[in-house]
Amino acid sequence: MNKTLFENGLIITVDDRDSVYRRGYLLVEDDRIAAVGEGDYTGDRTGIAVVDADGKAVLPGIVDAHTHVAGSLFKGLLEDDPNGFYGFALPMEGQLTPEDVYHLSRLGAWECMQAGVTTINEIYHYVLSVAKAVDEVGLRAVISQNIVDVDIGALRYNDYTRYPAKGEAFVEDNIRLIEEYHGKDNGRITCRFGPHATDTVSMELAKKCAELGKKHGVGFHTHVAQSQREVALLKEAYGLTPVEFLRETGLLGDHLMAAHCIYTTPGDVELLAKSGTHLLHCTEGLGRNGDFPPMKEMFAAGVHVVLGTDWLTMDPWTNMRFGVALNRHHGVDYETASARGMLRRSTIEPARALGLGDKVGSLEAGKQADVILMDITGPNLTPMFHDPVVTLVYNACRRDVSDVMVAGKFTVRDRALQTVDVKEVMKNGQKVAYDVYGRHVATLS
Repeated sequence: MNKTLFENGLIITVDDRDSVYRRGYLLVEDDRIAAVGEGDYTGDRTGIAVVDADGKAVLPGIVDAHTHVAGSLFKGLLEDDPNGFYGFALPMEGQLTPEDVYHLSRLGAWECMQAGVTTINEIYHYVLSVAKAVDEVGLRAVISQNIVDVDIGALRYNDYTRYPAKGEAFVEDNIRLIEEYHGKDNGRITCRFGPHATDTVSMELAKKCAELGKKHGVGFHTHVAQSQREVALLKEAYGLTPVEFLRETGLLGDHLMAAHCIYTTPGDVELLAKSGTHLLHCTEGLGRNGDFPPMKEMFAAGVHVVLGTDWLTMDPWTNMRFGVALNRHHGVDYETASARGMLRRSTIEPARALGLGDKVGSLEAGKQADVILMDITGPNLTPMFHDPVVTLVYNACRRDVSDVMVAGKFTVRDRALQTVDVKEVMKNGQKVAYDVYGRHVATLS
């Protein structure tokens, strides 16, 4: 049995009592947390590797509820373009190859892990490539295939012609993903079905995804009401809102991870709340776009809200701060939009939404040892008063994360990735990004 003892650390458990131990310990045995508590560890130290966590905060790994790790490809290309998503990003994604997605996913997975993310809820293209990449980097991941029955490149022209054979092929890719990866490495990687969005999946295809989810015993991951054109399309085609579309297809419910939900009606909000659907709130990305869901109404109705970073910048710390600031700007009260609330919505709450709450999301005996250490000796985190969670959420940055452990194994040690060659990841990521961009630009000339 491999044993690691973190001692003398500031232990932030994010358990049901939000227990914080100003000087405590955490004992890991193999892939599990064996003990956590205040003061000194008084048990047998035979065969234990000791990590002195003095000057460090010890937290559960971040659970990022909505990611496209290969989407770091678009850094600096979309943020100032009001039509960047449909007009540039989706057509450019049409240039991707499985090899491209593999290298870009390794880059994005490293970006996530460097910031203290240990679990991602991922949906993208060529998911076998994504799964291979995140498996190698060592993340815990819930992965879904982007299932569409449209030509995503044609969406720049608002062309929603349906191609049933295309949808069937993506469904088969998702089934193959489940067969190869669901439950891999003692459940470190699990899978879902990923109908991409309510405008890029027909009613028939969405219903098929719902049926297959029941058959395979897995949930769903999708995008909902993320644009006004999506809302208009659903109204014209079915006389439904995007959320009503999900209800009609059987996708709505506590098995659904629903990203964005920006353009929603009061009736939609009520449906989301009553069904137990989980809203994946990507605060930084939405804030940059100037788009935001009716969060005051969402919280008031009891919609279950968890945080995701989406793409471009996958930094949970800036995402939490955007979550506080923009939610308060939209009328959410201070208690709901608080530092402690945002940390919970970035750890234990998304873990529960993904069905992983008994495994990760908090530091408690019996759970998987997904642990991060943060250096709290820098000037940005000094002074630290009676509530260290507030200081961390408002002031921490990704560079403060010094060590990352997933399922009892160090994936980052002293800020150095332990699983793959970082220089190779960075070099290949930059090269592939240039190549894909060049191919896309050539189609525009």
